[in-house]
Amino acid sequence: MDGREIELKLALAPEDLARIAQRPCLSAGRLAEPTSKRLSSIYFDTPDFILAAQGIAVRVRRTGSGFVQTVKTAGTSVSGLFDRDEWEVPVPSSELNAEQLRLTGLAAFADGELADRLSPVFATEVERSLFRLGGDGWEAEVALDRGAVIAGDRREEISEVELELVSGTPAHLFQLAAGILEEAAARPMCLSKSERGYNLAAGKTAPVVKAKSPSLSTAMTVEDSFRAIARACLEHLMLNERCLLATEAGEAIHQMRVAMRRLRSAIKVFKTVTAGADLARVKDDLRWLLGHLGPARDAEVFLSEIVAPVMAAHPDDAGLAALHAHWRKDREAKLAAAIAAVKSRRYAAMILNLGRWVETGDWQAPTHGGPRRRLAEPIAAFAARRVSKAVRNLLREGGESLSRLSPEQRHAVRIRGKQVRYAGEFFASLVPRKTTKVFLAELSELQDVLGQLNDIAVAGPKLSGRGAETGSSRAAGLVAGWHQSRRSALLGAADKCWKRWRAMPVPWEEK
Repeated sequence: MDGREIELKLALAPEDLARIAQRPCLSAGRLAEPTSKRLSSIYFDTPDFILAAQGIAVRVRRTGSGFVQTVKTAGTSVSGLFDRDEWEVPVPSSELNAEQLRLTGLAAFADGELADRLSPVFATEVERSLFRLGGDGWEAEVALDRGAVIAGDRREEISEVELELVSGTPAHLFQLAAGILEEAAARPMCLSKSERGYNLAAGKTAPVVKAKSPSLSTAMTVEDSFRAIARACLEHLMLNERCLLATEAGEAIHQMRVAMRRLRSAIKVFKTVTAGADLARVKDDLRWLLGHLGPARDAEVFLSEIVAPVMAAHPDDAGLAALHAHWRKDREAKLAAAIAAVKSRRYAAMILNLGRWVETGDWQAPTHGGPRRRLAEPIAAFAARRVSKAVRNLLREGGESLSRLSPEQRHAVRIRGKQVRYAGEFFASLVPRKTTKVFLAELSELQDVLGQLNDIAVAGPKLSGRGAETGSSRAAGLVAGWHQSRRSALLGAADKCWKRWRAMPVPWEEK
């Protein structure tokens, strides 16, 4: 049987997993008595993970009554909601059925020799309690899974809820998830069991992940394009959330902030179609999280980009060592506060709300004709208008020379520049790569120089306020002077970058 699988995944602590089975979130609307079963699955791939590289997962599962072979594609994933193609067929044993792989129609299996190269890569052992819930116009299966992913001698525990849509819309899954969140500290998940299995088999930890924009095509509409861009932003956010909680890496906080800023920029670029009553909460959620992550990131930048280079140049200076120790404690405290925010139920609710808004929010069903027509507009012309407007605003903000601007004005240029760069990255796939590569690279270089100038400007007040400890005032002055000596060269570099970029054609305007 082939079809489409739409499910939402939530991670829960094992004790909460057992408790919610009796709570109203899983007792109201029951269509049948819960059932339990043990699921043993083996996942197959080539030694060099050819299927994983194409976003395909192949498994054979023993269910108690027999064996089922399943093929799934990567599909899309946003705020724990997975939407992907799925093919399931009964098979006589745990061996793969090559003919059924071919019948999926996936290009990967057109090569008849590939099936011969597939072998077990990892396995999952799961105890599943299954609930069938429903209401007016919808039905869902809710699976409480407890077990492990196993790859050789490596093991990762599984404790999660899968909400699979049988009928209705994804909005019903988000409503179910919100009910579970009221009962327990559930967390939306961005990785499937198979993705976690592949990471385990490859010995990968939770890495820092940089932003990736989706591949848009000129055949897509404005609606399709915004949803794809927003999904990519949320995936970027959640992958780095996973990294932060696993490693406490400061760079993960930076990438989470980038993800949120990209989403805010996307909302601004598409502002003619994203307006609606839901948007106020979305903006409030983003503002809340940025407010908690911002201090930790600022502390990291101050320590690594302002204090550390001077300390490296003067390794024996006791005053600098005391100053560094002070700001290291400051960074650790703010990092702990940021992690606490990300672990909170408010954060989990925010992720669910963002996913619900992207997938089923009111922006997709405007009540009057104008916005509806704009949603259906081809993306290419829309992109050209929006990027051109953003570029004009940036050129007006920057004027002839950045070095003549005040620090506050240069910071405004930097913010405008980010908006142009994000918009350019969102729409880069709509024009030939060679026309966008230099345009975005030059803008990125400008952003880097302006960022260094802004770091110096922000550092001044922080350093002048640090003089309580013996030697700290002198050390703070040394740090301030060291960076001020760089300022003139950076201003010159900013003007050169600005001049080069201003002379460049805007790729989306080329005929």
